[in-house]
Amino acid sequence: MTNRANGTYEVDPISRIEGHLGVKVTTTDGVITDAKAHGNLWRGFENFLLGRDINDAITYTQRICGVCPVPHGLTATHAADTVLGYSKGHITFMQESPTDPWGIPKKALLIRNLVLSAEYLMSSITHFYHLAAPSYVQGPAMPPWTPYFNDSYYASQLRSAGKGVGGGGAVPNVGAPQLWDAVILSYVKALKIRRLTFEAGALFAGRMPMTSCFVAGGVTNDGAESLAARCTKFESLIREVGLFIINEYVPIALALGALYPAFDNTANGGAGHGAGLGRFLSWGAFPAATAAGALTLPGGVKGTGVTEFTVLNKAEVISKFVTESAATSVPKNLTEDISNSRYEIYADDAAAYASSTSRPNATATASYPGDITRTQPKRSSGYSYAKGPRWQGKPCEVGPLARLAVAGIYPVNGTTLTTIPGYVSIFTHDFGSGLALDTRVIAPAIVAGLAADGLVAAVQTYILTLKGGLSTMDRLRARALESLVLVQAMVGSVTKDGPTGALSFANDGWIHDLSTTTGLTWRNKALPVGTVQGWGATEAPRGALMHQAKITNGKIVAYQCIVPTTWNISPKSGSDYGPMEAAVIGAPFDDDTKVFVKANGTNSAPTQGGVEVLRIAQSFDPCIACAVH
Repeated sequence: MTNRANGTYEVDPISRIEGHLGVKVTTTDGVITDAKAHGNLWRGFENFLLGRDINDAITYTQRICGVCPVPHGLTATHAADTVLGYSKGHITFMQESPTDPWGIPKKALLIRNLVLSAEYLMSSITHFYHLAAPSYVQGPAMPPWTPYFNDSYYASQLRSAGKGVGGGGAVPNVGAPQLWDAVILSYVKALKIRRLTFEAGALFAGRMPMTSCFVAGGVTNDGAESLAARCTKFESLIREVGLFIINEYVPIALALGALYPAFDNTANGGAGHGAGLGRFLSWGAFPAATAAGALTLPGGVKGTGVTEFTVLNKAEVISKFVTESAATSVPKNLTEDISNSRYEIYADDAAAYASSTSRPNATATASYPGDITRTQPKRSSGYSYAKGPRWQGKPCEVGPLARLAVAGIYPVNGTTLTTIPGYVSIFTHDFGSGLALDTRVIAPAIVAGLAADGLVAAVQTYILTLKGGLSTMDRLRARALESLVLVQAMVGSVTKDGPTGALSFANDGWIHDLSTTTGLTWRNKALPVGTVQGWGATEAPRGALMHQAKITNGKIVAYQCIVPTTWNISPKSGSDYGPMEAAVIGAPFDDDTKVFVKANGTNSAPTQGGVEVLRIAQSFDPCIACAVH
């Protein structure tokens, strides 16, 4: 890279994300030494929910974002369940018996899981292929792929020059693919696959992405209807998605780190560019339709500077997160800081910004979100319209890497990836001379592309010795591997025939359970009298999502959303940077004025660089529409 300088630069906008994000960086000798991630604009969803029916929040909050509506709708449903008396708080679990005052019908719980998980697969596939990958794979030399970065920013095998039919880099070569051709073909196929996830989710949601099935007490699906045909169709669609994840998405996501080692944990003593805080939080998600209510994705907190713990099931959600006297409870530990945010304290909320026995982490600029009645913007304050969520006063990263790290599924300490369900059994095979990468389960075009570029041995060694750590690539990998975990929870665990390498799904997923479950999809409870406060939480594709709600006689008098990207782009408080800011600091910064190539092959007009900042920021899959709600 060239023309490095000392100074302050604005990388704005960060492209190929949802919404408008900028990162201002300060550099010394070409290395970033300070960063300010800023969400632009303020939208006011929390304030215009005031006075509305609590079930209205399920519909309204889905409009916070066109990419994240399903998790917002379900989290608003969890919040409504809590204040209306269906749930003790946080996540709504299955009703254990007809006389159990808590919970929702089993059928409703399974439908909620399936709709949310379909959204997960769509979001993860979209992020990797259509948002992040173009920062590492030079697109075809034609609109709309251009402008793209100059060749020097890409691994040589992923440049368009010399690739494709005729070597012009415009049309992928199907007959004799190199790796570039195979990845571009997979990109195009992913457009179809993401559509299938919407088709599957809509079978139960009514429509996707804005769902119609969520309601306090269950779902709106007809309890008397036979769901057999829908279950069969859903299973067929998601099995096709699952095979794409195994054959193409996971292998490409794993191999990418071999071509970009500086962004992987193999560099810099186990922490590559974008390492970040190494401190993680998850609320947990996808409860089992059983009395124990085990969480498919556990909750908890992991990392230095905070009390580490894991939340595995219904009993632990209640004892660790919900019970206010617990040392790990949400009210005792969760705050949102506005010291560097473009907000001010609303007059009626002044008392909330003070430490107490029940709110020990509250400060003059940080409060428990459940105590806030109105969001008050102030343009002249701070540098971002994102607030600063904190756990025990500390910023935490949220998202797929955080979830898998908290669950103990993805190691961030430099050990091998042997704990991902299905990972070893699917992708390795003993060919008589020790373990090897089982290329029979990888799309033939990808295998051919690796061979054409002479990468088979290097990538095999890389994947088989792959270790988990802290880096940009670890975030991208975790999202792909979480998709592998979820698709098996949805339609069944994957098994592989040893002699042939053929893959099949067992009948042990949620969809099989739903197909054999009869009964109601909703239960009714009388509207509570007086004022009731509570919250709902789940995991969105981008990370920990919570809605705090207070109602009086069924009407909303206070509502606050604490969303994943608010955690990840949260501005600095005291000496603590937010996760994205911390991830950017320490990375190199290139201010090359010839970063982009136009469609006609000429360099663009002079522009600041920041490709490294772009790649690191994109790895969080930020959604600024949500963060500035």
